[in-house]
Amino acid sequence: MRPIDFEQANLTFSKPTTMDDSECLPIQAYVGQDANGNPHVNTVWQPSKEDIEAINEGRPIVVCVLGTGLPPMSLFTYDQEGQPNF
Repeated sequence: MRPIDFEQANLTFSKPTTMDDSECLPIQAYVGQDANGNPHVNTVWQPSKEDIEAINEGRPIVVCVLGTGLPPMSLFTYDQEGQPNF
């Protein structure tokens, strides 16, 4: 999957200075708060043909976070009206 630009994006995260373009690229994000005032960051990813085939075959999706901890997170898609499928 690759990160993509999206209409609600309001910030670009730059890659770490210790990494080159083959390891990491800048990514567009939406930084805001949910209805309860909880801060969050959304990035949007477009699955490739190979990703879609893997998902259709029931293979798992892997989320990799560099570091030694795992922040609270969620993973979801949008429905036809642009609402999250939780």
